[in-house]
Amino acid sequence: MKQMYLSSDKKFLGVCGGVADYLNVDPTLIRIGVVCLSLITAVIPALIVYVVISFVFPQQPEGYTTVNTAKKLLKSSKNKKLSGVCGGLAEYFGIDPTIVRLIFALCVLFIGYGVMTYLVCLIMMPSEPEQVITQQ
Repeated sequence: MKQMYLSSDKKFLGVCGGVADYLNVDPTLIRIGVVCLSLITAVIPALIVYVVISFVFPQQPEGYTTVNTAKKLLKSSKNKKLSGVCGGLAEYFGIDPTIVRLIFALCVLFIGYGVMTYLVCLIMMPSEPEQVITQQ
């Protein structure tokens, strides 16, 4: 049976990394969700829940290795209008980038969290590595 542990590859307490390993998704996706949720809930309630979870989840046993085969969530260098956030999300989920852009636009207009979510993604998503073209 698969068990959830705190990740040894952690940014802060290892909760997001542990959840990502368990769900086999990129930890950046979980971290973006946690940051957005904490901003929506005025930070303190989400931070308290996060710290409590860090005490509830067990530490990884000695010698335990995780095999996270998930794709990496990266800003797109091929499909970008502003900074590549929507293109990167579209590539990660395998959907048309226009759909992601439309969802962000609707969130900005009707919900109000679109700009905040985009900025969080912009800060937290790593960029796609530049491909070096060699001349022969």
